Amino acid sequence: MELNLPLFDNLEDLWGDISGVRMSFAGNQWFVVRDLIEYIEREGLKVYVETIPPGIVRKRAEGEPLKIGNLLISLKPEIVSLPPSMLEGLKVKEKFDYVENDLAIVFSGQPIKSWCELKGKRIAIPNPKTEGIGKLFMEIYEESCGNYEELVRLGAYLTAMHHREIPNMLKLGDIEAGVMWMTEALYWGFKHVVPEKNRTSRLAFALLEGAGREAEAVFNILKNPQVREIYRRYGFKVV
Repeated sequence: MELNLPLFDNLEDLWGDISGVRMSFAGNQWFVVRDLIEYIEREGLKVYVETIPPGIVRKRAEGEPLKIGNLLISLKPEIVSLPPSMLEGLKVKEKFDYVENDLAIVFSGQPIKSWCELKGKRIAIPNPKTEGIGKLFMEIYEESCGNYEELVRLGAYLTAMHHREIPNMLKLGDIEAGVMWMTEALYWGFKHVVPEKNRTSRLAFALLEGAGREAEAVFNILKNPQVREIYRRYGFKVV
């Protein structure tokens, strides 16, 4: 699975010590990972974390290597973070849900109050084929506003990694609005709205079959209330 994004430093989404416990996380948590790693290291363990689109996390869990530029990462993750539905079919020793999140519209200029107001504007939206948030947005838009394909044809930009592309495009003025998670909008300080018609998505940690003893120890650390407090500080709803 190749992950190359022109004009962006993809290595920003590789964290920690490659000799440590290997973890692959859905990318919308990238701004939490530094604090999370520091906490785990204080508990005496090292970790390596990838923060990448959920569709790619799933493929990593199935054993596919990750290629970034000329770097090939063939080590299989021992712990993953994904929406619970994306864990189905994986060989998992143990799992638990830990946070929830809602979708938000970020914008510059005049306020945008609903999904339907995105039509005809310069927007960027996550790709539903690779990003869970993209699929959720597509469902909401079709239920509330009609033809999703028409929205795309009118010039919507589909991202490869929304958590890197949309903030940058909004800051540069390349788009008027974008779709991201509420926690991302809060982190960046963007003007945003969380429409009443929404989707709440959960994330779950899963310990994969074949994980070593240190991975089991890290997985148990992830159950600690201190981890939930880290996520709460960044606006996630803890479950």
